[in-house]
Amino acid sequence: TLEILKALPSKEISLDIDNLISIIYSWKKELSQQQNLIKNLNSLQKTNNKLLNNIVKKHNKHPFKIEKRIYSSHRAEPIKIELWRNNNLSNKELIIFMPGFGGSINNFRWIGVELSKRGWPVLYIDHKGSNSQALSKVLEGKEVIPSGADLFLNRLKDLDAVIKSHKEGKFELENKSYILMGHSLGALIAYLHEGDLPKIGFEDRCDLALKDFAITNLSKLIQCQLKEISIPKNNNETKAEAIVGFNTFGSLIWPREKTSGIDIPVLLIGGTYDLITPLTSEQFPIFLSTNANDLNRFLIVEGGSHFSPIRINNNLSEDNQNNDLFKIREPFIGANPELTQNLSIKFIIEFLENIKNEKGLKLINSNEGKKINYYIFDRRAIKELNKN
Repeated sequence: TLEILKALPSKEISLDIDNLISIIYSWKKELSQQQNLIKNLNSLQKTNNKLLNNIVKKHNKHPFKIEKRIYSSHRAEPIKIELWRNNNLSNKELIIFMPGFGGSINNFRWIGVELSKRGWPVLYIDHKGSNSQALSKVLEGKEVIPSGADLFLNRLKDLDAVIKSHKEGKFELENKSYILMGHSLGALIAYLHEGDLPKIGFEDRCDLALKDFAITNLSKLIQCQLKEISIPKNNNETKAEAIVGFNTFGSLIWPREKTSGIDIPVLLIGGTYDLITPLTSEQFPIFLSTNANDLNRFLIVEGGSHFSPIRINNNLSEDNQNNDLFKIREPFIGANPELTQNLSIKFIIEFLENIKNEKGLKLINSNEGKKINYYIFDRRAIKELNKN
């Protein structure tokens, strides 16, 4: 977030000194929660886990990319999508991936490559108005910060248009089911699409949260953009088969357990270094907001940050130049980002394969990897962690 502020075109940034003490207190509270979480994780008995020795099995199948355009009445221009699949037709569900605010498809293409090798077609949505190009214009002073309509309403309508096209057979896939996947805001859109509307008192919670708004926690500011718009109640005839979310947030929208109305299997992935959507104050509550489902799991990676799922300047990019919007420094990326990504894809694959058999991922509550520590918890374990 500090990198974003430095890039703003304004020569001066005003800070309300009267509110500075409450902001500092908010930071200290957030950091204390993170430190307590790490302490609690480290207190668990450590056992050497050999899963890292062979994280992802190699596949010789070569996926390919298809670029398409979808026309919808809510957009003046067609929605750009990117579909990854392999030559061997399978009957697996379509995975729809949504990048976060200011995100680029380039940074998440590694997911589509790995999953499409194993038979899952993966579709990426380029959400105009809240993608990397939109944020770049904001930082250059050419545009204002995206409105609630761009951040939420248009994204939800983009997703509806993609699902409608899928059901109509426009992607030439046999299986008309779908799985939603996203990073940060993209994961929140998946929750909003499949879940209930914000609970009563949302505006009051926003007003209270923004009084001691911490600069590092943009997630609260983004959530409160929902106050600007009216989201129609979800009347989907069919539901997603599952949700997979990286660095998810939404604690102001669904502040208590079992308030999101989501009962499909959910896998959330987050790291202990994430101060943008912190585990204790954002990701754990949104995990617990779902209805109790025995298949729900949370993968925690020690040293992982909000940017760990982002693969920067790799050979899957559209060009050979590093055109990433933010030149993210190593301390902000977190420890071993590529190892974190490989670990994530391993457990995503296992999670998706187990859904049909109604079998949950094996719980790992005591692990000491050779290069990275990680844990897989269920609802009960997350509740215990969130108490301390």
